[in-house]
Amino acid sequence: MRSDKFLSAIEILEQGSKFALVAHVMPDGDTIGSCSALMSVLMENGKHVDMYCHDTPPANLSFLQGVGDFRKRVDKNVLYDAVICLDCSDETRLGDCGSVLSNATRTVNIDHHITNTEYADINIVDPDASSTAELVYALIGKLNPKALSLPVCEALYTGIVTDTGGFVFSNTTAAAHRIAARLIECGVDVDKLNRLIYKNTPLDKVRLLGIVLNSLEMHMKDTIAFLTVSRSMIKQAGFTDANYDDSSTEGLINYAIDINGVECAALFKEIENNKTKVSFRTKTKIDASALATRFGGGGHVRAAGCTIEENLEKSKVLVLEALKNMLDGMV
Repeated sequence: MRSDKFLSAIEILEQGSKFALVAHVMPDGDTIGSCSALMSVLMENGKHVDMYCHDTPPANLSFLQGVGDFRKRVDKNVLYDAVICLDCSDETRLGDCGSVLSNATRTVNIDHHITNTEYADINIVDPDASSTAELVYALIGKLNPKALSLPVCEALYTGIVTDTGGFVFSNTTAAAHRIAARLIECGVDVDKLNRLIYKNTPLDKVRLLGIVLNSLEMHMKDTIAFLTVSRSMIKQAGFTDANYDDSSTEGLINYAIDINGVECAALFKEIENNKTKVSFRTKTKIDASALATRFGGGGHVRAAGCTIEENLEKSKVLVLEALKNMLDGMV
């Protein structure tokens, strides 16, 4: 079934000449890496490509080809042969850039989230894949097996390594390792990319880490851990609107889920007075995707997220109530 959909997508990519690639809101390494890789391959084949993202890509991904070319505004008069959404589980994840879907003859959705709503004409969705970059790697292999230039390989490796947490998350598969090995054979410098992605931490983020760790709350016999990031904490750490983005809090939740005995960790990030973004990480007893779905979100079994239209404290109460229902009788 996936092969048939790949063939349909390849036919569109071969016959068309103008494409739009769309990353999800608050972009990460997988969505940006997937866009960068596919953009490079299409442009190498003489295609015109525009890339869209509601938010500015994280600074630690600036080394990827084309990252500075993402657009935030969609011109309704620009028409594309196809719009391709990468790592976007539903249309809301496209943010303001979702309007570009109406600018195309065909739409393609490439994703690995189990909660994907299959909103496009062609939906290449595989929850067993480690990342969307893994699916893009397969697509490129069918489209042009010789297209693995170094920028393409670096983009694909970035997508896979970030979505697997450096090959330690439960979505890490033998296939992911095999693809990574192939990309390394093609010239990817693992040490270089590791430094660019993970070891280039701004001082403000280190300060924020110390502040956020002091917000740690333990619940339900220390099986649930909450961390909080308020707007005042962000300012206290020294961030400004110019140097703060979603990557500034990336990885903070790992300090909570790594605590011995914790089954679920949640990071509550204040977006507005009555709007809170929540990230979930789980170990074995709780389905993070099922938890996020209760609040209109989604994701994976061990990593998911949602946005709650409440303030920080009310959001914590709602999440804790949901967790109590899910863990009833378990602790």
